[in-house]
Amino acid sequence: MKKYYFNVDRKFTVVDEPDKILEANQVRINMKNCGICGSDIHYYLFGENGGRKIIEPLMLGHEFVGEIIELGAKVSNFKIGDKIIVNPALNCEKCIFCKSGKKNLCESVSFFGSAANLPHTQGAFRENIEIHESQCHNILNSISYEEAAFAEPLAVSLHACSFLDNYANKKILISGCGPIGLLILKILLQSCDQTNIFVVDVNNNVLNSAKNLGIKNIINVNNSKNFIEEFNSYFDIAFESSGNINSINNILATINKGGKIIQVGNMPGGNLRISYNKIMLKELELFGSYRFYKEFEDAVNAINNKLFKFDDMLTHKFKLDNCEEAMKIASNKDLSIKVQVYN
Repeated sequence: MKKYYFNVDRKFTVVDEPDKILEANQVRINMKNCGICGSDIHYYLFGENGGRKIIEPLMLGHEFVGEIIELGAKVSNFKIGDKIIVNPALNCEKCIFCKSGKKNLCESVSFFGSAANLPHTQGAFRENIEIHESQCHNILNSISYEEAAFAEPLAVSLHACSFLDNYANKKILISGCGPIGLLILKILLQSCDQTNIFVVDVNNNVLNSAKNLGIKNIINVNNSKNFIEEFNSYFDIAFESSGNINSINNILATINKGGKIIQVGNMPGGNLRISYNKIMLKELELFGSYRFYKEFEDAVNAINNKLFKFDDMLTHKFKLDNCEEAMKIASNKDLSIKVQVYN
């Protein structure tokens, strides 16, 4: 079985290794499609993601789907040939967060394609993968693997939108129009007047994706000074979905007193220089939105019921053999929105 490791020298190595023996509650899937996430891009460009550094060879990829090719001895809810969406998070079920319904904050979570722990938790850039059956969700035959591989970023976006109950008649800012920003936009458009939604980025390619959804309030904030002057203390709600320091500072300047900020973008590790005092002066509410929990099943159901379209976001597909080229294209936002590798 071929495995595609990303190394500390930031180059890929292909290794041919035998499949592991399945545990009783595991299934083995043949990986079909895997989306490339912003965290994968951080690992690729910088050798780290949010301060989590690659120490040993790491298989990237956690937005993946596949077909079951083998069952563990105690698996009874699935069969060989089932099409599967994989929840990349395996929680401990023992810590205070798991027991209190905050499983996305699990203290001992295992997450595919992550350098958070040592040894690293290997990801989906490989032909076959062993997965605990609790992480598997069935895909209807009418759903393509390309569509199904959007489950994880859709779950992240659903979780970000879950912090507030009412978006009606609010002026909403989405700062950062990559895949997560676009998915948040698609979710909000189901219940909000598009004239109340503003989308900003510094890249015209990604902004055009929002424009194609019918959004009129699209702003390139290469000149932040003009944006801040025009929209000073204007917005009621803001989603920071870029993971950029300038983005959060623009939000702090343009959100109104008593406003609410949802931080879903993955900021760089370490101390950041932001206008923090405005949180106090404007009496703002700041929510950190980390991954997802129950929203993953919601995302699977939404995909199986075709509640969202994703073909406007999937700009490139590469064979797994060409994963290095896939990472290069995914890292270039002038060229791509969402990139997938397939096997």
